[in-house]
Parts: sequence; C-alpha cells; structure tokens
Amino acid sequence: MASGKRNRKKSKKVSGARGSRDPRVLVVPVPHLKPMYKLLHEVTATSDRLILSTPDEHDRLVRFDTEILVRGINSVKSVNLLLEGGHWEHASGIIRQLFELLVNMEYLGKQPDRLAATLLYCRFGLLQLVREQHRHCTYSRNTGRPVDVEHLAFLEKLLDEAFDDLQAKPRPDGSVRWVDSWSRKNARALADLSDDTMRRHQYEHLFTSWSEQAHAAPRSLIDNVLRDAGEGWVEEVMESDTKKVIEAANLTVAMFVALWGQLPHAVPLPAGQAKSWMRTLMQFMVVPEFDHLPGYCVDS
Repeated sequence: MASGKRNRKKSKKVSGARGSRDPRVLVVPVPHLKPMYKLLHEVTATSDRLILSTPDEHDRLVRFDTEILVRGINSVKSVNLLLEGGHWEHASGIIRQLFELLVNMEYLGKQPDRLAATLLYCRFGLLQLVREQHRHCTYSRNTGRPVDVEHLAFLEKLLDEAFDDLQAKPRPDGSVRWVDSWSRKNARALADLSDDTMRRHQYEHLFTSWSEQAHAAPRSLIDNVLRDAGEGWVEEVMESDTKKVIEAANLTVAMFVALWGQLPHAVPLPAGQAKSWMRTLMQFMVVPEFDHLPGYCVDS
C-alpha cells in the first residue's frame, strides 16, 4: 500500500506534454523538457525581480510601460502553466495576446510623438471602459435590474461629447460607430508595418494555423476524430504535442523579449540575459545557431 502511494505521488511530478489533445493519453513523461519549463520560470522570476527596481515609478510614461511589461510577464506565466500540462492549444490564445501587445507597442514606438501616441492609446482604453460600463447599465435597465440613473447619464454624456476623435463613419441609420483600435489598424496591418519581417510570419501562424485552436474550431478536433488508435498511436500523439509545446515556448519568450525592447521607460532587460534565454531555446528547437540574434539581444 505504501509503495502504491509513493508511485502515485511520483506520477504527479512528471514533466512534459501529456497528450492534451486526446484524453486517453494520461501521463507520458518527457523529462528533457524540464529545463525548458525551468527557463520559462527563470524568465518570469527575473522579470519580477527587475520590476522591483523600476525608477520613477510615479512618472506616467514609466507607469504605462511598466503596466505593459507586467501584462507580458503574466502572459508568460500563464503560458508556462499550460505548457507544463501539455496544453499548448489552450496557450495559443495567450500567445496571440502577447503578439498583439508587441505589434501595438512596435507601432506606438514608431510614431513621431511617442507621448501623444501613448495618450491616444490610453484614451482609447478609457473609451472602452466607458462603453463597457454603459453596456452594463443598459443591460441592467433592460432586464429590470436596479440602475444608477445619474451614473448612466454621466456615461452617455461622455460618449456624446468626450470621444469625437475616436468615432468612425456613422452607420447607415446614423448611429455612432467607434473605431476598432487606437491605431485604426488591425493586427495584420500592424504586423505588416513592423520592421521585423518575422511578424508577418508569426501573424500567419497565430491567426491562421493556430487560430483554429484558439477558437476550438472543428479543425482542432479532427486529428483525434480520424486517428487510428493502432500500435504506437500514443507515441505519435506525444511526439506531436511535444513539438507544439516547444514551439509555443519559443514563440512566447521571443515575443516577450521583443516586447520588452519596445518599452523605453520600463526597467531595462540586460542584453546578455535576453541572449542567454534565446540561445537556450534554440537548443530545444533543434535548429542551427543563428548567424545573429535580434538587435534587442545583442550587447551594446
């Protein structure tokens, strides 16, 4: 009995992909991925430690860049939790968030006046907040719930008077239509405008190939539906999942490091640290050493 308990405890500590796309695959150890998960933890632990030394944290620009960085750190933490369980397909949606943060910050950084662009970004965020609260109030009113009438009137006044510059062409019936983003561009357009040519490829991968996973489209299930559970099928599932887990980890760290490089008012990331992370990930990807690393990974 005691031996059985020890075995059960040991199985909980197994690291690696677990056939997350097929519930019949329970726990198959992939011990060589343990260092990769450790690296992802090192990325977030180092980031959390550096955040504590943020200078002039009451400066608005510093606060803005720091909040973007914190969102990125939390995204990496979330991805790591999912990847350790082999759930790369569920991590794909979080990786898309990281991508959108990155291309938005790249575009913001290219504007002639970064301060003005930052203020516009925040104004659009405020508009989203006001619209969210307005929808909540109108929903409560329409469903017979109590409503703060004065607050609703204040929100409607803001929408009528405070955000004219964020209105799009009115609808045919004359009702107000708002722009879809602070930049008036979607993720595809921002990827095309990036100076990093990898953004276009990353967009295609995350918003086409992996979009089916993020939305749980029929394609995300068809492999399991059609798979012939013959000899060796468990190993095939595990090999496929392991490749996706490694790819997801690589994308996550690469985009997080790039995002950090777009935040001039946040605490700086040592170039040597970024270089070390990226070179370690290359080993898991089993790819030849790049001739050069991205600029944000190169020592000055």
